[in-house]
Amino acid sequence: MPQRLHRPEALRSLVRDMVTRAGWSAQEAEETADHLVLANLSGHDSHGVGMIPLYFQSLADGNLKPESKGEIRLDAAPFLIVDGNIAIGQPTARNAVDRAVEMARTGGVAIVNLLDSHHIGRIGHYAEVAAAAGLISFFWVNVAGRPPIVAPFAAKEARFGTNPHAIGIPVPGGDPLILDFATSRMAHGKARVALNKGEQVPPGYIIDGEGRPTTDPSHVFASPDRPLGALLPFGDHKGAGLSLIAELLSAGLMGAARIDQKPQKSWTINSLFGVLIDPARLEPDAGLRKSRIDSYLAFVRAAKPQDPANPVLAPGDKERKVRIERAAAGIPLDDETWSQIKAAAARYGIDADSY
Repeated sequence: MPQRLHRPEALRSLVRDMVTRAGWSAQEAEETADHLVLANLSGHDSHGVGMIPLYFQSLADGNLKPESKGEIRLDAAPFLIVDGNIAIGQPTARNAVDRAVEMARTGGVAIVNLLDSHHIGRIGHYAEVAAAAGLISFFWVNVAGRPPIVAPFAAKEARFGTNPHAIGIPVPGGDPLILDFATSRMAHGKARVALNKGEQVPPGYIIDGEGRPTTDPSHVFASPDRPLGALLPFGDHKGAGLSLIAELLSAGLMGAARIDQKPQKSWTINSLFGVLIDPARLEPDAGLRKSRIDSYLAFVRAAKPQDPANPVLAPGDKERKVRIERAAAGIPLDDETWSQIKAAAARYGIDADSY
């Protein structure tokens, strides 16, 4: 499908204007726009500006409200519990993580649980926030408020969300290690991107509503003509097990929305469980921490690649490379995704093509 390139700042301005016109504050709009565009810049179009039409559909349906705000339920170091109240996700999650960062910098560790926020975006974003503050972080997230979309290992039907994990490790004076992955073989948003582009997905990623293998991404989106299919977990029982753990840690233990409980509306509810650690409490000498990490990364990256054109990378390397490329060349959006964004903007009198 045809696509066009967009300047990152133009997309930021567009999203900011859309979000403020819809009723959110300038600060909420800024955080949402920065988060979504950074996801596109990083090569994760599944979590980028293409999500805005889905957010605005939730808004139109009355499921997402600008007046909803996160509320602190418990602030007793090292524990922080925040009720997300289905508030707009990126600012709500960022506020919770920022508060946890300050807690960990003061006391050495923070354990944060954000309950029932609207979709909070790319989870690696929050690992980057923690790493920028010099903290190690671990995050687990569930997905609720919609039908299950990932099948357990050996199952023919879905029982999980894509339930991502992210881990960040800061490197003093260097780029952090950021590991961020869905527990399904592909993120649901990547299937949406493939669908909008008119592309197939690789074999072994999706089953249809009868449990048969397919490469057609439309099978993991609701249709009145056929039963919903499912994404498959990565690593078979390994990804399925991690998905189950993410559901219980982020939502199940605290009674937040689980994927088997909430009404199936046009929204995505996320709960997040995170642990942030100050590495200086483990090894006070930053120079030693850096040398130990750098020496091991050098050893890993020196491995002979199977394809010389694809050198061995560490977590986060690819995203940083793509950010440089897209910042210079522009962010590609397929025509279908752009058409959806334009339609959402037009509801608020905004001409997206003018940006």
